[in-house]
Amino acid sequence: MIQKGRTFTPGTENRTFWCHTCSLPLLSARCNNCGGSGEMVELSPPADIRLCSGAGRDLLKDLFGKSYGCSDFLDRRTILLNKIAGADRRDQVFINGRHVATLWFDVEKEAHRLDLESAGAALLTDRAKNNVVVCNPAALKGHFKGKWLDKSAILDQTGNPEESDCVLLKIGKFVGVGVVRKKGDGSTAIRVRDVTKEPFELSSKIPTIEDVIKANEPHLKRLEKTAVRELREAISHPRSQSELPVNVSFSGGKDSLAALSLCLKAKPDAEVLFIDTKLEFPETVEYVKNICTSEGLKLHVIEGEDKFFDQVESFGPPAKDYRWCCKTNKLGPLTAFVQKQYPKGCLTVEGRRIYESFSRSKIGAVESNPYVPGQITLCPIRNWKALEVVLYTMWKGLPQNPLYEKDYERIGCWLCPASLQSEFENTRSIHPELHFRWASYLRGWAKANELDSRYVDWGFWRWRRHPPKVVEIAKARGIALNPLPLKGKKTGLDVVRGRSPCGLKYSIEGSLAVPQNYPFSAVANALCMIGRVKYSEDLGVAMVESKEGNVTLFANGHFMVVAEKEDAEVLLRKVVETALRVQMCTGCKICEKRCRQRAIKVKDTIYIDEERCCRCGRCVKGCIAAAEAPMILGNKGRSSRPSAVKSSRSA
Repeated sequence: MIQKGRTFTPGTENRTFWCHTCSLPLLSARCNNCGGSGEMVELSPPADIRLCSGAGRDLLKDLFGKSYGCSDFLDRRTILLNKIAGADRRDQVFINGRHVATLWFDVEKEAHRLDLESAGAALLTDRAKNNVVVCNPAALKGHFKGKWLDKSAILDQTGNPEESDCVLLKIGKFVGVGVVRKKGDGSTAIRVRDVTKEPFELSSKIPTIEDVIKANEPHLKRLEKTAVRELREAISHPRSQSELPVNVSFSGGKDSLAALSLCLKAKPDAEVLFIDTKLEFPETVEYVKNICTSEGLKLHVIEGEDKFFDQVESFGPPAKDYRWCCKTNKLGPLTAFVQKQYPKGCLTVEGRRIYESFSRSKIGAVESNPYVPGQITLCPIRNWKALEVVLYTMWKGLPQNPLYEKDYERIGCWLCPASLQSEFENTRSIHPELHFRWASYLRGWAKANELDSRYVDWGFWRWRRHPPKVVEIAKARGIALNPLPLKGKKTGLDVVRGRSPCGLKYSIEGSLAVPQNYPFSAVANALCMIGRVKYSEDLGVAMVESKEGNVTLFANGHFMVVAEKEDAEVLLRKVVETALRVQMCTGCKICEKRCRQRAIKVKDTIYIDEERCCRCGRCVKGCIAAAEAPMILGNKGRSSRPSAVKSSRSA
C-alpha cells in the first residue's frame, strides 16, 4: 500500500514581508530603514524562504533567456527562493515580493525547468521576445482558465515551444500563462493555465545586502537576544549540571554557523566539534578550519574511519529512509570521542531547525541524547527560518561556506541521499572526480541487482520506500522499483545501531542475506506474526507496525528497525527468525501443531492467516529453521534470549 505524501507545515505563522518603499524583504512587518510596514508575502509550506545564490541567479538568467529572450531584469535584484514539494528541486521564485516563476529539476530530462506564473507574465509583457502568443479575446468567451487555444484564436506566435513548456499569453487586456499539452486525440495545443489584469513593474530601487540587513536589524537583535538568553539559562541551570563543558557542533553549514555565533556569545570559551566523515566536500573541511583559526577557537576534528566504500558493499547505498551511514560515519566516531573527551558528559549546541524535515519538526530547546551517553543538546535556532539564519550570520560579519554560492541548498556529505538529484548533478561539474566515483559504484550496484539504468540516473536510489511522485514516474516509464537480492551473497547479517544525527529515534539498520527459496511475498505474509503489515509488491517492501516499534524490510534484504533500544533488539531477532522460517522451512509442521489459533498452514513453506494469528510466539519454539537465527545474529545481536522475551541488556 502506498500512502499519500504529506505537506510539511511546521508552523502557521508567515513572518516574511516585503517593503515596497525600499524594495527588500523583511523578517517582520516593520522596515527599519523607512519605518513603513511591509506587505506579507504569500508562501507555500513549509515557507522556509531563502536568498538566491549567485549561481542560482545565473541559472535563472539562462532559463529566462532561453525561454523568453530576456533576463537582464534579474541583474542585482534581491531574489528569494521558497522550497516546495516535488520529486526533486522545486522552488518558488520571488522578485519584488511577487511569485514570478517556479524553478524545478526535471529528473527525466536531467535538467532544470522554469514554469512561468501570472505575475511573471505581467512582468515580461513588454520584455519577452520568445514564446509569446497573442490571442484574439473574442475567440475566448467567458472564463479563460482551463480553455484550449484553438488555432483560430491565435493571432501571432513567436518561438517553437515543446510539450510541457510554458508560453506567455496576451489576450486583450489580460496577460497570462499557457502550457503546451497533449489533447485526448494525441495532438498538442496550448491550454490556458492562468491570467491576470494586474500590471507588475519592478521598483527603480535596487538595494544592497547591507540595506537588507539594516532593514531587519531590530528583528535580528531580538532573535539573538532570545537565543542567547535561552542558552545561558540552559548552561547555568542546576538540572543541566552547570559544571559540564560546553561545545558546539559545527558542520560547516549556515545553521551550525549561526549556532556557533550564538554559542560563543553565551559561552566564549566553548569548544568546537567537527565530524570529518571522510565524505565532506573539500571546501567544507577547509572552511571549518579557516573559521576556527580566524576566530581563535579550539577545534576538535573528530575523524571518521575512511571505510564507507567498504561498508557500502554490505549495506548497499544509503537512502533517505535508510541512513546507515550516519551511524557508521557520524554517530560512532562522535560517541567514542564524547566518552573519551568528556567522561562526565557535555552540553552540545546544535543548529537543527524544525523547518528542515518531518523528523526535526518537534525539536526541543534542551534534549538528552540517549544514544550518546552524557551528551545534552541545546538547539537555539530551532524555530528560525533559512532567511533569518543567513541574514543573522551576514549581520555578524561571518563568511559563508563557498558552496552556497554554487547553488547548494544544504551542506553535507557530497553523496548524501538527502541531497537533491539536481545538487548531485551540480557536483558533476564542481567535483567530477567525486561524482564519477559514486556514479560508478551506483551503476555497478544497479547492474548486479538487474535494475534499470534510469534507477541510478534519475536518483531513485535515494529511497528504499519511494514517494508517490517517484512511483508515478517509474510506473509511467516502466521502471521497476524493487531492488533484487544480490546473486551469490552468503547467508549473514550486517547491522549498524544507534540514533542517527539526522533523526530523533533509535534504529537498527542493516542487510540480511538468507536463502531465496520463496518469493518475498511469502516473507511479507509471515511478518504479520510480528505486527500489522503493509505490503507493496511493486516496491518490494513490507512495513510492520508492532507494539514494540516499526520494521521496514525490503526484498533485497535491507531493513530498518525503529524502536526503543531493548525493543529494537527484540524486533531484530523476530525479523531474522521470520525470514529463516519462510525461506528454510523443512515442512515438519511442528509450528502448525503448536498453534492454538490454527493460524498456520504449511505447504511448501509456512502461510499465516493474519485474522487468526494472536502473535503469541508459541509457533517459533521448536522450529528448526528459526534455531539458525542465533548463528546468523552471532555477536551482531545484543541478546541470546528467545525473541518472545525482551532483552534487558543495553545496546
